[in-house]
Amino acid sequence: MLARTAIRIGAVATAWSIVALSGSPALAAAPVAQASATGLTLTLLSSPVDSGSYQVSHDGEKQTASGNNEPVLGLLGGQSLISAGTLAQDAVTRIDKGNGISEACAGLAGDGATLVAAGDGACLSGGNNVSISAADLDLSKLTLTNSTVLDGLAQPLVDLLQPVIGQVLPPLQNALQTVLTSVGDPKIVVDLGAVQSSCRATPTSATGDSDLADVGAYVQVLNQRVDLVKLPVHPEPNTKLVTGLDKVVDAVLKAVKTQLTTALGGTLAQLGVVVDQAAVVTNIIGQIAKQLGPLEENILNGTLNKQVRPSKNAIEVTALELEVLPVAKQFGVEVLSLAIGKSTCGPNGRVAAPPADPTPTSTPTQPVPTSVPAGVTGASAPTDTATTMPLAAVAGLGALLLLAFGAGAVSVRRAVARR
Repeated sequence: MLARTAIRIGAVATAWSIVALSGSPALAAAPVAQASATGLTLTLLSSPVDSGSYQVSHDGEKQTASGNNEPVLGLLGGQSLISAGTLAQDAVTRIDKGNGISEACAGLAGDGATLVAAGDGACLSGGNNVSISAADLDLSKLTLTNSTVLDGLAQPLVDLLQPVIGQVLPPLQNALQTVLTSVGDPKIVVDLGAVQSSCRATPTSATGDSDLADVGAYVQVLNQRVDLVKLPVHPEPNTKLVTGLDKVVDAVLKAVKTQLTTALGGTLAQLGVVVDQAAVVTNIIGQIAKQLGPLEENILNGTLNKQVRPSKNAIEVTALELEVLPVAKQFGVEVLSLAIGKSTCGPNGRVAAPPADPTPTSTPTQPVPTSVPAGVTGASAPTDTATTMPLAAVAGLGALLLLAFGAGAVSVRRAVARR
């Protein structure tokens, strides 16, 4: 009785295992087409926020989507750098003659822009400009010291100035502070009409591009606008942003020179023509320029139409990647970074063709066997690949059959031994 029960349990377990193996694929199938889009990613004082990501994929039968393709600026955590604007992020997939096709677009524009669905190239059309107040330029640390005033001067001039340096330095410092006060804390402003990217991928290729309509950056300094850069509408892939911050430095230095000349004229009048005022001013301006050097070199870094290609049929395009005050990273602070219009497409594949209907065969000329021997030497393997089980499934099935057979055999032996 126990032997029969064990055999029945083993047979049932084996049957269920066969059903499970035959109904599950050996490996999960990869998407035939896929794409994603992110309108804006913003990091302010090392705290990142973004508009979310809209992702789509196609398995050959239907498209599935996740995320939001109608983002709003209010989702960016109440930040105040961007007062108003229109965000866009959209993606779509389809199957065309068995080929997986994916398209995406993403970007930012001003109020009044019209949204266009992915698949038509750009996501945004028209609209007002939007301004992004990027960061303040802190010029308050520019100072004059004895060495700043005297370094680099000819020794006779140093000997003349040394006794009266206490009288010379305060007026020079006051003159510098007058200039810095008039400059204030100028802001770097990024002004843009529409910044967006788009991409398209097939099983064999991937393409992408970016549009930057009416985009530039400027600084308001000494009550005048100093343009830093005017960005091209259709930049080449991975174009580095080169700013005109040297114009800001020149504006500050010219104002300082005017103030210092006035201060020197009043303070050093007692020394008469013996003191070379031009040499003093030139020396001080040179020292201040060195302090302004990091401003020009480390204030603004960016890439236009950034493109990354993981494979020949996949691409990631970011219309504008901008980093303000990158020098602050050495102190563990990311002041401000922007990534506008990030679109990804691919990698894609093809839909597997359905197995062909078997060709009808004629009536067999030989008698149909009434039984099929198992494990006959020389028996040929089935050649119909459409119905052949995966190797992993065959191995697993064999293991389960051996396990069930072994369990039944042990139970029978125990039952016989008891008798």
